[in-house]
Amino acid sequence: MFKVRPKFEYIKGSATTNKPWFRPNPRLLNKWKFDFFNIKGVEKYKYWICGGALEEWKTWDTDIVMTGKIKDYDELENILVTATQLGFKHRQLIDINWTDYESDEQLINTISNDFRELFSKNIDVVDFSNINEKNAKYNFHYVISICSNIVKNGEFIELDSEEKIRLSTSLWKRKQITPSKKQIDRIKKGIIYKNSPILLTRDLDFKEIIRWAFIL
Repeated sequence: MFKVRPKFEYIKGSATTNKPWFRPNPRLLNKWKFDFFNIKGVEKYKYWICGGALEEWKTWDTDIVMTGKIKDYDELENILVTATQLGFKHRQLIDINWTDYESDEQLINTISNDFRELFSKNIDVVDFSNINEKNAKYNFHYVISICSNIVKNGEFIELDSEEKIRLSTSLWKRKQITPSKKQIDRIKKGIIYKNSPILLTRDLDFKEIIRWAFIL
């Protein structure tokens, strides 16, 4: 007798899917990229690939930080929602958010060092095992995403934030604390980012920056 798989449902704001995604897959991400750069207004911003997809640990999503001055919130909403939905189309989970980094250098320096510079100027002598919410030095950024919570198979997952402001049907602005508790816990386990964010361009080949992963 065949075993019936439970129904899958994932809702992230106005983007939804009933099909589970694969781990970051460069072939599928290249197909997503082709569709992504056909979204209206997409050329007005920069997009930085970062996070676990560039590292040697297993992850289920591809993190993309979107930067640039916002001139049209309707256009921003369409880019974020469509980029996420196109990810579902290609069986990839694209976690894309706009963030108010003032410069490329600020973004790269913060993310590439996994926020280590926030704890000490002398990185080599830092005892990361003793880092906690009380002695960490925090940075604050505003992030715009397409939801305030995610619904996965009926379970509501709230996004961490001290404050959330609804900007439109699918846009939410929230205050993001860096490093988060999750990031602190990761550093204490010795899991740190080794790769700097990579600018997403039309010519970028995901096969050159992401290892093949077919684990379902």
